[in-house]
Amino acid sequence: MSNSTQISSLIKERTGLDVGTQFRADLDTILNDLAKGDVDHYLAELRASDENAPPWQALMRALTISETYFFRDSALFQLLRQPILPNIILERRHHKRLELNIWSAGCSTGEEVYSIAILLTEMLPDLDSWTIRLKASDINGHALQIARHGVYREWAFRHTNAGFQARYFEPAPGGWQLKPHIQRMVSFSQNNLLNEIPRPQFDIIFCRNVLLYFANEFTKAVETLAYDSLIPGGWLILGQSEAIRWQRERWMTHVFPDSTLYQKPLTRQNAMPIARYSAATVIAEIPDYELALDALYNEHSDEAEQILNGILVEKPAHGPTHILLAYILGGRHALSLAHQHLDAALSSDGMLADAHYLRATLFLEEGKEAEAREALRAALYCQRDHPLAALMLGNLYASIGDLAKASRTWENARRAVTGMSPETRVSALSDMTAAGFDALVKGQLDIVNK
Repeated sequence: MSNSTQISSLIKERTGLDVGTQFRADLDTILNDLAKGDVDHYLAELRASDENAPPWQALMRALTISETYFFRDSALFQLLRQPILPNIILERRHHKRLELNIWSAGCSTGEEVYSIAILLTEMLPDLDSWTIRLKASDINGHALQIARHGVYREWAFRHTNAGFQARYFEPAPGGWQLKPHIQRMVSFSQNNLLNEIPRPQFDIIFCRNVLLYFANEFTKAVETLAYDSLIPGGWLILGQSEAIRWQRERWMTHVFPDSTLYQKPLTRQNAMPIARYSAATVIAEIPDYELALDALYNEHSDEAEQILNGILVEKPAHGPTHILLAYILGGRHALSLAHQHLDAALSSDGMLADAHYLRATLFLEEGKEAEAREALRAALYCQRDHPLAALMLGNLYASIGDLAKASRTWENARRAVTGMSPETRVSALSDMTAAGFDALVKGQLDIVNK
């Protein structure tokens, strides 16, 4: 086994980093530079020292990426601003326990955790009455030195507004110095995530763009650490391109536009509730759902989306809400996000016919007719009288020249609305009334039966 392979294995064992995959092309060059030509001696040094020692710290500095900036991922910070942090804050005020515990794991040079601190100062007018514990940790000691120093160059502010620096920083040699009252809110520590001892104390854990670099077996350990370190109801925030890989069913998954967040259930039993819903029970059970429908029917889709996201905070596995969000996102051609919401809906209840129907519409937009037909058949299996699924499946049969099947399927579609009040909408996913739907299908039958 070559020295570089041995060092790669040692790095994985000590830190979880899969450098053999991430740095395959450059690893030999990096190691030779650090070893100053004597890789045998360098390997011995690494084996004989811990991860805080200079040889390991030089290696971590070479292998870990410290590039970040303030309020990175504005959509995420907007979710923190509304509804995640307000709900936590309201609960703490109600129980007269004014404290927040947040951990930035893999904090790099500190921009993320300081962004959180600034956000809390803006959201808590009585900040002095609160106990705020912001823990920030990283294995890279050099990055932590920068974070503790709190001086940042212009590039770190590229996604902030014009007055941000003036409010929270002072001009300083080499950049902008963070004001002391923000710095004092954060406690930094040099830690290896694999050596962390979990304590169920955190309301929110940020672990963004960390798991990307971990080998699979160590990803499982870090996800377990995060789960065990959160209080019931606590939130785990990963990077945009990351997702939970292990024991996903124990988390509640919240799919928001541009962000997927994970929540530790309040109890084990409510992790993935299974239920059957009809439009009537949804409205009776969740009045805000009706408000969202009204907003959507009045062409206020942004307002409807905001209401629906609020519902998911309380009922993250609520299938109809995910379906309606998928409908809105599909209309904006955000097909990937729409599919994610349908995944969440069908995870809560695989028999939700509307979810299968809506998936068929997305497949058609993607040019996947075979997949669309299968999704429509699934919708009609779940609900034999689903009018929209029958109409669309009949259209697909007609498009391939099978007019006999098309006619039979359209007749089923007409029967599905028989008995409905003429002015009743045939579905939450359509503005067609029963009368309009019946006339449309009758017209198509008249054409093929001539």
